[in-house]
Amino acid sequence: MPPGGPPTNDKLDPPAPLVSSWRARADAGPPVATVRVRNLASAIPVGRDAWGRAGKVQPVLLSSEVSFAHPFSGADAGSKSGETDRLDEGTVHYGTLSKTLLGSLELWGRGGGGGGEAEVVVATTASKKKEAKVEGPRTADVVELLWARMTGRVVDGSRVVLPLDQVPFLDAARLRSLSLTVSLPKASLLGAGVSLTTVASFRGDELKNGDDEDKDTNRNPLRSYARSLRIQGLHVPTLVGVNSNERKAKQMIVAEVEIDRFDVADDIHSDLEKLVVDTMEASSFETLEALASHVANKILSDFRIGDDPKPMKDRGWQVRVCLEKPIAVPFAECPSVEVILGS
Repeated sequence: MPPGGPPTNDKLDPPAPLVSSWRARADAGPPVATVRVRNLASAIPVGRDAWGRAGKVQPVLLSSEVSFAHPFSGADAGSKSGETDRLDEGTVHYGTLSKTLLGSLELWGRGGGGGGEAEVVVATTASKKKEAKVEGPRTADVVELLWARMTGRVVDGSRVVLPLDQVPFLDAARLRSLSLTVSLPKASLLGAGVSLTTVASFRGDELKNGDDEDKDTNRNPLRSYARSLRIQGLHVPTLVGVNSNERKAKQMIVAEVEIDRFDVADDIHSDLEKLVVDTMEASSFETLEALASHVANKILSDFRIGDDPKPMKDRGWQVRVCLEKPIAVPFAECPSVEVILGS
């Protein structure tokens, strides 16, 4: 059984710290052997649609990147597949990876509510986060389920959720990092879609060498993890520009907004999109620099989640706003300005 897999008791390990995506990848170090699969397509009732309605069937795209601690060949190899031309335990078959992800997603379609395993994972997550009610399946619930099937644990690594007789798809001791993205391409009224991404760095050999419980009783395989919510391709008519002609009419601005260190389980992208669009439509800035900074600050100071009075800057959010002006430079696809504000 792989290190970090199902234990013999219900001990809770310390959760890995929630950090920025950049920090999580930096903690993992440079990738040396990676297997990826992008945009596996399915359709399930998940999250909220473009109008903010829950429980509606919509397209879902799954992407994952598995980075191994050791290369596929050489003296420090964790796999000999780069030399033998045969798959072994030091890598992962991307076809099997794809089937595992899609098969896990199909659990939500069984029995009208996600099936036993999906419900266990979501119930465990809700208990861990002290939420009174789970209105699922939320996008975060799907991420939790897929992550559990891959690693055996919840996203922060603190709790084992697979049944004791099941082995995780991946061996945590062989991993350098793992990322998982659930994209909803039709969940935005004015954009190209919404996605929720989790990326984690693993303790790898440190975990493998920690079998002596007197040395290390923490069996959490993660060093750190990050979660980010992204709304991409928002097309918003906006009054912005320095030139006299740009002051006469609105032009189309394409915005991408990403919330890093995202600590919310509920699907809030519809409310967040409305705030961004309303802020941009009311703009009269001359520069993209000022507009992007204003949008980011507006999210950090004015956005609220339900009845919680806490501003997002107090949650430790890091907000990235990228703005493009497609028609500003005739012989370029577009100029763009990007800002990152917050913790």
